[in-house]
Amino acid sequence: MTEDNGSRIGVFVCRCGGQQDLSLDMDKIVSRIEGSSDVVTVKLVDYLCHERSRKEMVDIIKKESLDRVVVAACTPRLYLNEFQDTVQSAGLNRMMIEMANIREQVAWVHFEDREGATRKAGDMISMAVAKVALQQPSDLGNVAFVNKKRCTGCGVCESVCNVNAVHVLPDKDHEGKRRATVNPKACVGCGACVSACPTSALDQTYFSNRQMVAQIEDLLSHKDEKGSFPNIIVFTCNWCSYSSADQAGLMRMPIDTGFRTIRVMCSARVDPEWIIKAMSLGADGVLVLAGKPGRCHYDIGNMRTRKRMTLLKMVFKEYGFDENRFQIKFVDSEQPDIYARTINEYVQTIRELGPNPIEPTTIVDPVRVELPYLKL
Repeated sequence: MTEDNGSRIGVFVCRCGGQQDLSLDMDKIVSRIEGSSDVVTVKLVDYLCHERSRKEMVDIIKKESLDRVVVAACTPRLYLNEFQDTVQSAGLNRMMIEMANIREQVAWVHFEDREGATRKAGDMISMAVAKVALQQPSDLGNVAFVNKKRCTGCGVCESVCNVNAVHVLPDKDHEGKRRATVNPKACVGCGACVSACPTSALDQTYFSNRQMVAQIEDLLSHKDEKGSFPNIIVFTCNWCSYSSADQAGLMRMPIDTGFRTIRVMCSARVDPEWIIKAMSLGADGVLVLAGKPGRCHYDIGNMRTRKRMTLLKMVFKEYGFDENRFQIKFVDSEQPDIYARTINEYVQTIRELGPNPIEPTTIVDPVRVELPYLKL
């Protein structure tokens, strides 16, 4: 469950003309989400992508005074822009929506395990609710921004930005001390600078630190429920591994249900602190699926990921974790077979290791100086 943030969230669940019902117990999913904090309405719709359904969505948003929306349907790579247009036409900022991919990445790959698929779909929607509850309106789209009060002017962000969007310059509002500045028109939203910042002075709209951690916390709050093992988090790159995951669904490749996906625009956005946080909360495993070297949408984001995650793995034991519970793999945008095999092999590894033995109350000190959003 999410905290009660005073939000009014509407959840729209698509049956895809009944296709979803073959793999998912839709009524059970709706019943679960209706009990979520901040959710004021849940609607089960045959075809959400249909123009008539989207007009009905606009009417419901206005009638219920919704300020945020979750669409549980197909992949955001296909219809996110259209649904953003829909909520915008209802008077909301177009960023106040999150999609839960329960078609390509749940119903279409978990058809051999209806109970497990239903549980996973419910988890993915619940995580989407947790994320959107913390979303703030933005007219700039998905970009990085700086809290200059936290910035020390170290310049790490500038050094990792591959598009020259971040600059560290003397700031007259801070006694001439060096502070980072992000040019939103140049920023491409990869998030590499955010995860590299040693003081968490940088953050990102739509993929903020609090939003990402909220998804982890929401998922692991259910980890002791019957049938939940294994509790595995898989971070996927929107352009590479996430795309292959969608293709695996289109090809109806059977995949183990024992993992939950968190989408990022680039694997370089994955913060090692998220992984430490997940493990300290009892996650049974964390897998980072970056794009293959030389094929990154942002040129070198996956190279930064490889370096960062390799270093994290070297100190994993020092935190008391089995290093086999954390892995980084590389999957390109058109490799659904490799994606499916990688997931199945990793989930099997975790099943053989068994549940994470770390106590849920274990406090893991953050690597960085100050990371207030983690609340470790």
